[in-house]
Amino acid sequence: MAIQWSDFALERLEEIIIWYELEAGRQVADSVENRIWQQVEKIDGFPMSIPASDLFPGTRKLVISNLPYVAFIRQLDGAVWEVVDIVHSSRRLPKDR
Repeated sequence: MAIQWSDFALERLEEIIIWYELEAGRQVADSVENRIWQQVEKIDGFPMSIPASDLFPGTRKLVISNLPYVAFIRQLDGAVWEVVDIVHSSRRLPKDR
């Protein structure tokens, strides 16, 4: 199974990393980035264990453990999954997307 990131998701990840670097330093920013990448990579082989999202139809919602973020992923074709967005868990998003 392959995992790819949309340009939008990569931009969101970059914004997250920049925020952590400014607020807590480069070491914390690197740690956060690594934890997000590792948890997304762990879906390999078990994507169906991630619950479907009501917010973004056709996606699954991966809660990033020990961080306040959720990754929304979708299956593009049989063996390819795409990270569509990374969202802070306290962000209020419209229910009708």
